[in-house]
Formats: sequence, C-alpha cells, structure tokens
Amino acid sequence: MAPWFPLFGRDFLAATTGWTAEERGHYITLLIVQWEQGALPDDVKRLELISPGIRSCWKAISDKFPVCSDGRRRNNRLEHERSKASDRTEKARQSASKLWAAKRQDEAPLPCPPCPNPQPAGCEGICDGICERSSDGICEGICSADASTTTCITTTTTGDRNAVPAGWQGLLEAWNQAADGRTRRAWLSAKPPAEAADRLAEPGWAEEAAKAIPLLAECRQFTSPVSLGQLCKPNFVAEVLGGYYRDRRRPRGQRPPPDDRPPPQVDPAFAAAARATMEREAKRREQEHRRLDALAQEATA
Repeated sequence: MAPWFPLFGRDFLAATTGWTAEERGHYITLLIVQWEQGALPDDVKRLELISPGIRSCWKAISDKFPVCSDGRRRNNRLEHERSKASDRTEKARQSASKLWAAKRQDEAPLPCPPCPNPQPAGCEGICDGICERSSDGICEGICSADASTTTCITTTTTGDRNAVPAGWQGLLEAWNQAADGRTRRAWLSAKPPAEAADRLAEPGWAEEAAKAIPLLAECRQFTSPVSLGQLCKPNFVAEVLGGYYRDRRRPRGQRPPPDDRPPPQVDPAFAAAARATMEREAKRREQEHRRLDALAQEATA
C-alpha cells in the first residue's frame, strides 16, 4: 500500500464545517492511523493513546468512524480510496507483466522451419536453407537446388508469436474505414494494440465497439484524434456509447448553464420511508453518544 493517501481539500473542509482546529487535528490523525493500520480500535481509552486529548472531541468525530462488522472503526471514504488505489496498483502490475512478457517473446529467436518438400537425391544436400522473415510474421522457406532440379517454395506461419486475436481483422477494417485523421487516426500496423486481445475476448465487445466508432465524431471533449489503442482501453467503448465524451469541457471557472428543468417528482411513500430511516439513524446516533459519554464519565471517575 502507498505511504500516502489522497486528501481532497474541498471535501475535507465541507465535512468538518463548524469544527474547531483541535477536532480537525484529531480527525486527520485518525485518518492517517487508519490508512497505515487498516482500522481503529472501538475504545476511547485506546484512541486516547493514539491521539491524546481526543476524549473531549470524540462526540463530534465518532460519526466519521462507524463500527464495522469486525468490531473495529473505519472511515468509509478512506476505505473507498484504499480500494481505488489497490485497483490502480493491480492494473499497473498486470500491464507491466504483459509488456515484459511481450518483450521477452519478441526477443526470443525463432527456429528456421525445415524444408517442407525434401528431395531424396538432391534437395537436402544442395538446399541453401534460405529463410526470410517478413514484417507480418510469415516465414518463407525457399529451397533451390540448381537449374536442373525443382524449386520448392512454401509459406508457413511461425506459431503463436504472431497469432492475432479472433475478430481483429473486422475491427481493423471498421476502424480504418473513413478514418480522416481528425476524429480518429488510421491504424497502419498489422499488429493489434496490446489491449486488443483482452477486449476482443470479452463477449459482445466487438459489436459494441462497431457501434461506438462512428460516434467518435460527436465526442467534442477530444482535442486530438483518438487512436485504436485508446478504443481498446477498459470501459472506453461503454463511455463513448453512454455519451460521456459528447459535451465539450467547460473552461476552468466557467459556471454551468442554468437548469430549467422542473424538479423531479418524489414518491410520497419513498419520502416517508426516507424520513423514517433518517429518524432511526438519528436515534441510533443519540444512543451511541450517550453510551460514549457514559464510558467517558466512568473513565474519569
């Protein structure tokens, strides 16, 4: 786990509005301890050892660290950021492993294929064994004896090293069709991007990608042409189909246009259920505060 965690200043100030500097200091201290140790003890005396003086501020801070099923306290937002950091680390590790595996595979020498049609009397003794590997991974084994013998020319593939995933040719044709270099760049290599194999292995991804490619012309967020490798990134096709990149980004500091839509209609039954839930939560918090106050009085007695 990284030795740092993200701290969003605006969210932090909004969540601690009306707090004293002492309460904020204890709050940030507990966040750091939770990030390093994974959780906090559900005991005011133990927390007093972690952050001396927290007993006088615990009533305001306790709601930020609810008790989990294992009996320990955690801040939910911090655990969410921990999960996101773990996902980023795992994706980076997998990408690095794939890149190094592809590099080792590319650097491995390939054996020259044997003569596919050996001549019993002359070809094996006279054949020069000339093999030329072309850029698309096809090895042509050309065997020639002399002017009086028959020349045998065959074409063989080199195996899994240059194998392309199923559906790659269809995706390449759909991408390069009408690629003008303004909204998307043409893919000139016969080798697919590193992410193409993973995406094409997903059921239904090729069909969704075929629908998303024409919509790139409507994505006004992109200031430069999109590449085929970017299309094969995880969740990129779903974001294009969902209209995520359709609107142009607003300049920094510019306010969004006013929303003239009428307010949504709230179901009365849903509103009543929400109010009942909020009342139960308020009662639970009040009971928890009373319990903590009683513990604090017993500790000071």
